[in-house]
Amino acid sequence: MAVGIVLSGGGARGDFQVGALRYLYEKNIRPQVLTGCSVGAINAIKLAEGEGDGNDPSRGLQGLTNIWRGLNNNGDMWQEEDWLKNIKNSKVAAFLKQSAASQIGAVGLEVAKLGLGVIGWIWVARDIAQTVKDLDEFKRELDKIINASSRSLYNLNPILDKLNDPSRLDINKVKQSGIKLRLAAVALESGALRYVTETGEMLERDNHTKVVAPELVLSSECRPIASKIEGLKQERASLQEELHNEAGNGKAPIVAAIRNLTAEISQLTAQLNSCKLANPAQPSTLRVSLVQGVMASASIPLAFPPVKLGSENYVDGGVREIAPIQVAIQEGATEVYAIIASNSAMEPAHSLLSGKRLPSFDVGVANIGDVANRAANDIMTNETVLNETDPPNGWGANVTIIEPNFDIHDIMTIDPGLIDIRMAHGYMRTDDILKAKKENAADYRRIANEYGDSRLTTEIIQTRKAIWEKEYAANGFLLQYDDGGAPIYPAQTIQADPQAILEVRELKNKLKELVNKRSAEHGEVPADAETWWTSWERHSWSPTRDLWMKTGPAATGDDMTAGEVLGMDQPIQSPNGVYTFVYQGDGNLVLYQNIRLTGSISPACQPIAAQIENIKSEISSLQSELAGASAREKSAILARVRMLTTQLNSQNTKLRDCNAANPPQTTTRRTAIWASNTVGGVGVCVMQPDGNLVIYDQANQPRWSSNTWGHDNSRLVVQDDGNVVIYRSDGRPVWASRG
Repeated sequence: MAVGIVLSGGGARGDFQVGALRYLYEKNIRPQVLTGCSVGAINAIKLAEGEGDGNDPSRGLQGLTNIWRGLNNNGDMWQEEDWLKNIKNSKVAAFLKQSAASQIGAVGLEVAKLGLGVIGWIWVARDIAQTVKDLDEFKRELDKIINASSRSLYNLNPILDKLNDPSRLDINKVKQSGIKLRLAAVALESGALRYVTETGEMLERDNHTKVVAPELVLSSECRPIASKIEGLKQERASLQEELHNEAGNGKAPIVAAIRNLTAEISQLTAQLNSCKLANPAQPSTLRVSLVQGVMASASIPLAFPPVKLGSENYVDGGVREIAPIQVAIQEGATEVYAIIASNSAMEPAHSLLSGKRLPSFDVGVANIGDVANRAANDIMTNETVLNETDPPNGWGANVTIIEPNFDIHDIMTIDPGLIDIRMAHGYMRTDDILKAKKENAADYRRIANEYGDSRLTTEIIQTRKAIWEKEYAANGFLLQYDDGGAPIYPAQTIQADPQAILEVRELKNKLKELVNKRSAEHGEVPADAETWWTSWERHSWSPTRDLWMKTGPAATGDDMTAGEVLGMDQPIQSPNGVYTFVYQGDGNLVLYQNIRLTGSISPACQPIAAQIENIKSEISSLQSELAGASAREKSAILARVRMLTTQLNSQNTKLRDCNAANPPQTTTRRTAIWASNTVGGVGVCVMQPDGNLVIYDQANQPRWSSNTWGHDNSRLVVQDDGNVVIYRSDGRPVWASRG
């Protein structure tokens, strides 16, 4: 069984393919044949590179993943042409960019060849006229478009730089990988769909006929003469340079040498012409740079400039073929996995001029441009996708179509968080589709869509998208979209919203539950799925705070060590128990002095206590009598006192035993002697590893600190003298509650 992987076009939506490929590779489904067009060509060549040895983490699938995860915004993949930057009216620029971001349909080739065409120019002119009130400004904006020397809105220079970097792409590894590679591109002049192979050859659509190079190749008999002529010309050029720098009498021999070389070149040129007549030059197969072949395949018409290969200009192969499945089968693939980057379902219609959704195509609602655009660009594109992925007569091979059931960004939007989410979508969607096909090969696409609901694929991705959106406000950034629906970079800074971070945490907890439920339904997720709820999504900006409140082991006893957290209403206290240090439920950190007050004894012990009091009273009375008694009376009184004292000691022992069995009631009076004065808002109190004692609110913003950072591994101690002290690791105090 030969495995073929087919990667469709789709611009920035190629991130979905990376996640799908990860799933296939984890199941040891690796290709012998790779075909791709547009962004699929970029993904394919990087994937082919890694099949040579598979041990280099910068190559193949891992290298491809790293490239995608290294993209931060649109400028990392493409740039606006200078003329587009000069379009001052934002609505006009937005109109042009929306045209580029639209999926190019069957008429896209003609549009690319002829410019915008008559109807197209009417649309542009009317749109500009509607958005530009001043006639002179209207003329200026229109002239900028008409006179633009560029043939596109953007260029692919950033991605070209990446492909030309040997540390990112090793062309020799591609050629030596053993992979049969076919990258689809379309020639503007002829309209022909052609393929660039792993060796750089170009083949016609039949995948057999070789494209002929525009230059004829000299015969073997004539090549030595031509080579000799080139050598002499280089020698003459060197002498001419020497002559230019020479002064005085030294010029004469140089001039003579140049004259001799010129004569010899003329003689050899005549011989070469005779040789060409006797041995005519022969046509040769066109060979192109693999990088240029990729760039040609990725050049979406209007969006990016055509690429010259041989004598023709080439654009995105998706103009003629969304997914090059047939050529994969022609190359011997019997098990084909076609990964489509975009959802093939038709999106709601929008006005070409205003960009607003069209409720119908009734008279007065849609114009001629809207009708033509919907018919040619939307419906025909959709029909092309359906015919290519599900042809009426089948493929004659086992073809599995892997495509998203919905999209979360357009073909021109690059965002690190959306890339990660789409990769996860590709992984889970592939799991759904392959298991659905195992269950019912004839009806797997419908079953996979049902899995998307029952195994929560759709809800998981939508929840991550909602989290990604809310994380802007939670970190103090404003999420805005341009007229084409793409996030605006860089994001404007605003005041962080504490409520937003609470909502993000709630959604993260929901996401964890959804993933657990999916696993319970035998739906697989990437091994690193736990990071979806334990950390922020990635963004073009850096987070300004931690996602979750600080955690760590709870402090106990009389101290807090590095990393420990003072639990809510879980105090630590001095060894003698007189002082308590507590982080209260109201958000205030307080040091209390505790004074214990003993209450009345229990009823069970009260009779004994009464007897003790009676004995004490009698002893006191006898002691009073003793002062005025005679010698004989004193002896009797002292004997009586000794007897009562013995009874008193006995009763005291009984009272102690009774109190032990029936303790008296006690109360503790607490007096606050120090506080952080942070009442209001529950958070967390932590002894940080850097030596700083900090109180954070729920939004992870510091509300109070001891300002003792820079003293790693410090320790806080509640002392018997009522002082709370932070000691450095060497025993030196750096902070105390008493100052």
